[in-house]
Amino acid sequence: MTGKRKTPTTQIIRDANGVVFSGESMLVLGRPGAGCTTLLKTLANSHGHFWKYRVNWHMLVFRTKRWHIDIGPKFALRLRKPANETRSDSEFAREIADASLSTVGLSHTTDTIVGNAFVRGVSGGERKRVTLIEALSANPAVAAWDNPTRGLDGSSATEFVQFVTSTARDTGMSNIVTMYQVSETIYDCFDWVTVLYDGRTIFCGKTDRAKEYFIRLGFECRDRQTTPNFLTSVTSPADRLIRKDAAGIVPTDPDQLAAAFRESHEYLKLQKEIEAYHIQVGKNSRLIQEFRDNVQQIRSRWAPKLAIAPNPLPKQIWITIFRYYQLLWGDKRTFLTILAFVVLNAVINGPAYYMAPKDETGSYEKSSALFFALIYFYLNALTEVVSTVKSRSILLKQAQYGFLHPSAFVIAQAIADIPISFFQCLVFSCLYYFSIDLQRTASSFWIFVLIVFAHYTAVQSLFRMLGAWVPNISLALMMAGSAIPVGLLYSGFGPTRPTQHRWGSWLRRASPSPYALEALIGNEFTGINLTCSESEMVPYGSSYTELQYQTCSITGSLKAHDSVAGSVYLADHFGYTRDHLWRNFGIVVVLWFLYTVLGSIGLTVMTRESGGSQSRIFKLSKQRDEESLPKSAASSSSATQTVCEDSQTDGMRTEGASDSTFTFTDVSYTVAHDGEDKQLLHKVSGYARPGQLTALMGASGAGKTTLLDTLAQRKRTGKIEGTFRLNSELLDESFERSCGFVMQQDIHEPFATVREALEFSAHSRQPAHISNENKMAYVEHIIHLLDLENIAEALVGQPGDGQLSVEERKRVTIGVELAARPSSLLFLDEPTSGLDSQASFELVLFLRRIAAEGIPVVCTIHQPSGVLFDMFDQVLLLAPGGRTVYFGETGEKSSEVVDYFGRHGAIIGSDTNPAEFILSTLNSSIASKETKINSSQLYASSSQNKYALSLWAQTIAVTKRHWISVWRDGMYNFSKIAKSFFVSMFIAFSFFHAGYTLQGLQSQMIALLLLSWIIPTTCADLQDLWFRKWAIFTAREQNGIYDWRALLTALIVVEIPWQLFTYTLFYLATYWTVGYPNETPVAGLYYFMWILLGIFGTGYSHLLAALFPSANLGGYANSLFWVILMIVSGVLTPHAYLNDFYRPWLFWIDPMRYFFGASLGSVLHGVAVECSSNDLVVFDAPPGSTCGQYTAAFLGSNPGYIVNPSATADCSYCPYSVGDKYLDTLDYSYGQRWCIWAVFVGFCCTNFVLVYVVVWFTKGRGQRRA
Repeated sequence: MTGKRKTPTTQIIRDANGVVFSGESMLVLGRPGAGCTTLLKTLANSHGHFWKYRVNWHMLVFRTKRWHIDIGPKFALRLRKPANETRSDSEFAREIADASLSTVGLSHTTDTIVGNAFVRGVSGGERKRVTLIEALSANPAVAAWDNPTRGLDGSSATEFVQFVTSTARDTGMSNIVTMYQVSETIYDCFDWVTVLYDGRTIFCGKTDRAKEYFIRLGFECRDRQTTPNFLTSVTSPADRLIRKDAAGIVPTDPDQLAAAFRESHEYLKLQKEIEAYHIQVGKNSRLIQEFRDNVQQIRSRWAPKLAIAPNPLPKQIWITIFRYYQLLWGDKRTFLTILAFVVLNAVINGPAYYMAPKDETGSYEKSSALFFALIYFYLNALTEVVSTVKSRSILLKQAQYGFLHPSAFVIAQAIADIPISFFQCLVFSCLYYFSIDLQRTASSFWIFVLIVFAHYTAVQSLFRMLGAWVPNISLALMMAGSAIPVGLLYSGFGPTRPTQHRWGSWLRRASPSPYALEALIGNEFTGINLTCSESEMVPYGSSYTELQYQTCSITGSLKAHDSVAGSVYLADHFGYTRDHLWRNFGIVVVLWFLYTVLGSIGLTVMTRESGGSQSRIFKLSKQRDEESLPKSAASSSSATQTVCEDSQTDGMRTEGASDSTFTFTDVSYTVAHDGEDKQLLHKVSGYARPGQLTALMGASGAGKTTLLDTLAQRKRTGKIEGTFRLNSELLDESFERSCGFVMQQDIHEPFATVREALEFSAHSRQPAHISNENKMAYVEHIIHLLDLENIAEALVGQPGDGQLSVEERKRVTIGVELAARPSSLLFLDEPTSGLDSQASFELVLFLRRIAAEGIPVVCTIHQPSGVLFDMFDQVLLLAPGGRTVYFGETGEKSSEVVDYFGRHGAIIGSDTNPAEFILSTLNSSIASKETKINSSQLYASSSQNKYALSLWAQTIAVTKRHWISVWRDGMYNFSKIAKSFFVSMFIAFSFFHAGYTLQGLQSQMIALLLLSWIIPTTCADLQDLWFRKWAIFTAREQNGIYDWRALLTALIVVEIPWQLFTYTLFYLATYWTVGYPNETPVAGLYYFMWILLGIFGTGYSHLLAALFPSANLGGYANSLFWVILMIVSGVLTPHAYLNDFYRPWLFWIDPMRYFFGASLGSVLHGVAVECSSNDLVVFDAPPGSTCGQYTAAFLGSNPGYIVNPSATADCSYCPYSVGDKYLDTLDYSYGQRWCIWAVFVGFCCTNFVLVYVVVWFTKGRGQRRA
């Protein structure tokens, strides 16, 4: 706890040297793990997560990320517009953005959403180009690009590199680029090249000298091997070739190669270049001053000197506000849905208090109605926590690019939300305020609107502040859930301020809710009189007609009065006064400002890049000491090649492989877009033969992934036309399972180990007749085949979390599909994306091995080298719009496809990569004729079931996997359990030993009401997990792997035991703390109800998640439906006082009415009520009568008792003698407890039935074909 823990460190980069002059570009080469990205991060001044660094670098740089940023170029350009630019912001942004989009071929996508790995938008290549445009919008002096062409086709990659290098020459910008797959054309665009080997620099110099240097050193370049591939192969023991005539000992390990470079003439030349740079630039005061002057000219004079952004904070805020409204309008469906929830809340909950009278019951109804107006918007604001956490990745990019400071985003969001929140509150108030019959004066109405609005904006900022300071979503949900009782419990409604424990009442000063509630209730009750009805007078009846011997039962009334001033009621019951109204409003505004400031600070501090160190997490008791593993000079992927070549007779032959031929004819695919049909594929035809490797190629956005999804029968929306046949027979339901599909995005269950991921795939997808032992043996074979032994027990994790590298995750993805033993086809979507040239070569070599086993292999590929392209047997080339340009054999050394384009006027150069040639030909519109190759004679195949396992077996397998995942997801369980424990203890001790006074009965009831709020408190956790698991299912596991019912059952079955544990802990922490009866039958029934409540909460949370498409909308729906369930449950508005429309039915179909009825019925049954002095109604008896004699007739028909029956004055009446009489006013009954329990069981079951029905309707139905 107090000692210093020694943190192990790894030296990633060692003594790197280099220089890039103005207008020049440097290429950084190296295999994955060599330190290329780390070098770029260091040069880009992004080293916050490094333990130690030393770098002589002072230039301001910007760089891209490998993940998508959803931000418009116009927004970026407005924020980076130079101060000396004469054009307006909008004109400058429009002209530059249009030109940039046109340059990279994205003009046609301006109205298309960008999307991500789970949401379909523009293509992967187009998404990458959006990110690249954004980086260029920063107008950097030095730009560091980390694998910028990943996902782009070869032609587009070449065009982009030519674009950035030519831009550098024209503007003086310098580029530092790391890439894995580099063609000769791209290589020739660079001036400098640096080669890294395990963090050591083994060469840095001019590009035209690198190849000759390594040849002189003793290495040999293969025929048709590109220069960058040759340079990278030097760092691969399995790939490099030593010249037979090499003199002396050729250096091979990283230290030897680095030492050889430092002793070479190339290193001396590099040092001279560096010295020349220092003389020409570093020591040239005129150039330095000129650079500084240029920087100052493009920066606003109001911008802080140390800020990266050229614009001052006010302008950043203004532009961000404008962008905020653009995004809101672009997603107006979500906004309208939220507004619809607001309307529904008002029109459903308002009538529950319809025309509440100005008497004792009406005063309670109105105060609870005002309180629930605040509660609804308080719960609405909960969604801001997760949104704030998720926004940090975007803000990190914007801050690094110098677009805006994180605090500008927080302030802009707070300001932009003012009119939106005000409009929501105004709509709500117009429908809610008048249905309750609150004071009908203009001032009272607008004060109500103003207070509700101020409270809503304050709690929005509160939850954004909480989200800004926590590192992840699970902790954010825990903090948000814990804030519910802290913010609402001490607001003054229950317990009221006079009855609050002094040790906890100070908490009301930290939340805006107490101030807002006092302002609302003070606004309503001041200036009115509360009059007791005849039944509310004590005593009342035909024999009690003299007011001087009666008293109104409303708190604050005096003897011989039938009414009480609203201000007196406020002071005596709540401890409120209207004199504090504007003070409270000011405090709420100040809290809004304070939360916004703290949120700005928090987001600034927490918006940082996560560490990228390779820190694997191994399964407990399976963790391996990596240092003890056998060291191999060969890389993991090269080991794969060796295994592939050496395992010709090792049983790799896939069981069930039947030399299938797959044909597709006139395939078209159409989707609805903006109310119109948009055709993405136009009559595409082709075939895949056994033993052949087929490539799908085309420009980014041509429809390659769409075609692959369509061929694999993975499309669930849109209209599909065409014919698909397997061995002359139409496809049946078994086709999806008999195919393997390797996605471009490596999506896996993050808390499964590599071995578990492969085992699950094998168990759930291989035919049922294969024994489990054979399936597991085959998994071990695949692990060995892909060289996954060292990471077999490591958790897969999430992309970018530093656990598995890109290349390792790709091998795991392929292994998961191979473990299923696909018998018909294997589809792969850009399998070489993110891999270096050597790993790509070995991967395609491995695919040829699979094809040789009789399984047709079809894959999309973007940037194949000439050697890689020659390994494919046939190619299908798509033009933009999904039209076929070519389908046919590639031929020996690509002769067939080259000859085809030659016959149409496109002649290839002698040293040109055929893949780059045909893509560049396509992009230049030379190839315009659609070619269709008819399929040959096909063979027959047998049919199987759609899934390999029965539904029961699927459910068991998925449940087991999900149980392990939840068990290992420590933050998920910690958030739920810690939050539940905190909430239970906080609420229970706030009502510590509430007792059995009249106020104590109400406190016990309100305590139970607030304790039940554990459901909306943990609902966000369950929904977050729900959407994560369904995203994985929708992305990759719904096609023949397992049925949706298996996943849904697993989600429910695994969650229930955790809910039972959590709610048991909740019960133990609260039951005796609040002071409920210490009797076994009572405590037992109460516990049964809590167990049922946990089950009900699971179904409730899952049902909302199933009904709505996002966790954000699910959160808004949670606030709406939970408030409805509370208001009509009978606790806040007794059944007898509901309006005539709600009373006959809504009360009886509210499941929470049965939970409260059985729980309160058990804990309050038979308890003797002893009123405190504040609970008593005091009146005088007529002369000559005692209190007992005077009230005898009254007590005969009323549940209370006289405390002092022998007295003749100050008669003290307690309204209830036993708890059952109090229950009668709520329409709850102890005698019906087991019937009520059974009805609540029915509601729990109904929840799950509805979940299955909704999921079937939204996800379970098959796609509709033409």
